[in-house]
Amino acid sequence: MTFKVYKLKKNQITIKESKKIFKFLSNNIKNSIFAVLGHEYFLELLKINYQNCFYIKKNNKIVAYISYINAKKEEKMRKILIKFIFKKFINIFLIIFNFKFFFKIHSPPTNFIQLVHLVIKLNKGDNNLKIQLHKKINRLHQQIITSKYRGIYAAHDNKNIIASKYYKKNNFKVFKNNLFYTFVKKKI
Repeated sequence: MTFKVYKLKKNQITIKESKKIFKFLSNNIKNSIFAVLGHEYFLELLKINYQNCFYIKKNNKIVAYISYINAKKEEKMRKILIKFIFKKFINIFLIIFNFKFFFKIHSPPTNFIQLVHLVIKLNKGDNNLKIQLHKKINRLHQQIITSKYRGIYAAHDNKNIIASKYYKKNNFKVFKNNLFYTFVKKKI
């Protein structure tokens, strides 16, 4: 069976419908902000950005999640983040202990849309499947780019060797790095 790309729909922004995607992200992104702030935070983000969220299934199982965000919605996302940090006092301590999140603050390149999530979970060994999936994702990148954008940019943890290899292999160029994160971009 081949891969099938699904665009998130407004009716999927419910606790029940978004749980599978949240679980997929939580299980596959170590130390994510979702693990700290929970499903309620994820749901709030979906409400403002579901139009740019996609997931890919193979054999009725989610194998990839891809989301993009523009600068205007990223600003809304920051406000939601601040609200959730202060909503529960304990969150302040959790964020402080995960202080490297603050190193993700950046100035985006002009006329680029941010690739917020690119989470892929395939069984190891089948390179043919990997190639097919990467082609699907690259087509999705091209569909997202409209006359508004020149390309896509992303940030990844410096310890994430898999992400680093993916971006190099797919011709993303480093435009900034710091102690914890590398920022890459690709003109499309």
